[in-house]
Amino acid sequence: MKKKYVTKFANISNDLYDLCSKKETTRRKCLNLGKMECNLLFKLASVDEPQCMADLAKCLGVSHSRITRIVDNLVYYEYVHRFPSPKDRRSWLAELTPEGARANEESVNEFLNIQLKLLNKFPEEKLDDIIECVNIYFETYREALEEKGKN
Repeated sequence: MKKKYVTKFANISNDLYDLCSKKETTRRKCLNLGKMECNLLFKLASVDEPQCMADLAKCLGVSHSRITRIVDNLVYYEYVHRFPSPKDRRSWLAELTPEGARANEESVNEFLNIQLKLLNKFPEEKLDDIIECVNIYFETYREALEEKGKN
């Protein structure tokens, strides 16, 4: 019986991937930034304290020279302030400026407003059931992909 759902769930997975890609494209256009710049902005907002450039490079999975170019772009837009570390003169730190925090917050709020519009289409009494089912789907999907990756 479940075989008839395989294609339907595969289509849901593909649609979700497409939606997430469109969400990221919309976010980047809103901020006039690239993917890595948006990711760095979000990372700095989530830690709310200056971060070492080397740690940021490792966190985002990019080279030190790439993180320097990313931060250069964000400094240009006045979203990030870069300064030498008071503890290690060879190290540089980056932190969000108030403008960067505002831009990131606007981006997050825009995404949350889209979610609210979406949720308003569902009966409120079914939201917990939907969340439970979606979480089961994602967890099972993750496990299947991890298992496949081990082979």
